Amino acid sequence: MKKYLIAGLLTVSTTTVFAETFSGPLIAAFYMETMSTPKGWELSYKGKEGPVQVFTMRRDLDAYPQTAIMSPLDQMRRLMCGDDSLKNMMKNGLKVRVDAKDKVDGKIKTSKGPILSSCPSY
Repeated sequence: MKKYLIAGLLTVSTTTVFAETFSGPLIAAFYMETMSTPKGWELSYKGKEGPVQVFTMRRDLDAYPQTAIMSPLDQMRRLMCGDDSLKNMMKNGLKVRVDAKDKVDGKIKTSKGPILSSCPSY
């Protein structure tokens, strides 16, 4: 899967219209299948809102309350900045946001996340 993701992302990032061919579902699948994810968390791609690619992180905090200390933004930063191809897309101006849909006390609470527009430089 990782080889396909990298090949697809390289193709996308080398075109001048990468925003039109952004593969959010593939990136979400890469996160779910390849990366270590907190229990009860699921990333999906919502779509584009203006210049921002939007993802949704569903978290079952009733079943896994200990994961509430972790942040969807930190997981998105780990995803987008941990892979060279995705990191290059960020350097080329890609902006992403991850919204949270948290199940707490049997109810779903939705919150809009901040925009991630760059990777930290260490």
